Amino acid sequence: MKNLEMKTVFIPKNSRNDNERYVAVNGRRILVRTGEPVSVPLAFAEVIERSQKMDRQNDDYIARNRRED
Repeated sequence: MKNLEMKTVFIPKNSRNDNERYVAVNGRRILVRTGEPVSVPLAFAEVIERSQKMDRQNDDYIARNRRED
C-alpha cells in the first residue's frame, strides 16, 4: 500500500480488552488499534466513519422506539 492518502481516525474501545479491530475493503484487510488516533488509508477511514455513523443512527433509532412499560 504505497503512496496512499492517509487519514486519522479514532475507534473507541468497547471494553478493557478491546485493543484492535479488523477493517476490510475489497478483500484488503488491516488491523486498527482502538482507543487512540491512528492513520489509515483513506478507503479504510471511509469504512470506519460510515460504520460509526450507522452505529449512531442505530442508537438513535433504539432510543426513539424504546417501549416504556
